[in-house]
Amino acid sequence: MKIDSKQDSIAIILVNRTYLYRLMQNFFGNEPTIESLGILFSEHTMTSLTLLSLEDGIDQLKSFADQLNSDTDTALDKVRSEYTRLFIGPTKLPAPPWESVYITKERLLFQESTLEVRKCYLKYSYRPTNFRSEPDDHLALELDFMANLSHLAENFFQDDKTSESVDILKDQKAFLEQHLLVWVPQFVSELEAATCHPLYLGMASILRNFLQADLVAIDEILDSI
Repeated sequence: MKIDSKQDSIAIILVNRTYLYRLMQNFFGNEPTIESLGILFSEHTMTSLTLLSLEDGIDQLKSFADQLNSDTDTALDKVRSEYTRLFIGPTKLPAPPWESVYITKERLLFQESTLEVRKCYLKYSYRPTNFRSEPDDHLALELDFMANLSHLAENFFQDDKTSESVDILKDQKAFLEQHLLVWVPQFVSELEAATCHPLYLGMASILRNFLQADLVAIDEILDSI
């Protein structure tokens, strides 16, 4: 993907980043609903994914969309049950959605990496909704943090506060390199091995590729500003 030097081209990428981070956060942090699935399968989402060349996984999303259209109640029940099995429990989670699990050999929660994530949050006065009850390094919280920073960078850029936008993008790049991209690839591999549901297989692939693509996008934006 090449970014034009014009301001509007960069602005489009910044808006798209915010949208996709929020989409990922909602998907991995909340039980699927008809409303959230409608957004996921919307033309806006498909266009946003295509803008970052994230076509891999779309066929699986469309496969589940067909199931949903054919028998909505059954498909929705199955996808909600799969969400519970994968991310809630009560049995052992096959692909735990916390960074510290993949950083430590013991696969434990609330480790040093969790505190490092918290430090990143505190720099921007970001406090997760489930502060103290959910480890800070849950995937949905890390994605929510990135969505908030993306929105902040987007607003600064629109207000011609380029230096502030650049600082945020640099912090996002560091967070990707030091956190999300360190553990999410393994999480995705374990998720893919744990499910055969097309929705979760598709979104696992999209998440992995999106984070890599966003790192490239950030570098291209920084080079263009």
